[in-house]
Amino acid sequence: MMSQLPRAWLDELNDEFELATDPEGRAAVLSEMAMAAHRRREVDADQLCEMLEFVDSARLFGLSEHEEMYACGLFKYHEPLPDWGGQIIKGVGKALPVEE
Repeated sequence: MMSQLPRAWLDELNDEFELATDPEGRAAVLSEMAMAAHRRREVDADQLCEMLEFVDSARLFGLSEHEEMYACGLFKYHEPLPDWGGQIIKGVGKALPVEE
C-alpha cells in the first residue's frame, strides 16, 4: 500500500520535525497534497481514504510530540499548573465577601 502512494507525499508524511513543531499546519498541507493527488488521478478513492487516515494519525503524533517537547521545556518556560489541574490567578484588589 505505502509503495503505491506518491513519493513527495510520503516524504512530507515522514518529516517528523515539521509534524512536531506545527502539527495542525502539517496536517493541512498533507491533506491538501492528498486531495491534489486524487484530482490528478494519481491515487484512487481507496488510496485517498488511507492517505487521509495517515494524515489524522500523523497529526495526533505531532500533537503528542509537541506536548512532550513543551513539557520538557524546549519552548518558553512556564509555571506548571497545580496537580489538580486548576489555575491559580493572582490579582489586585479587594476580595468579594463570600455568602453562605
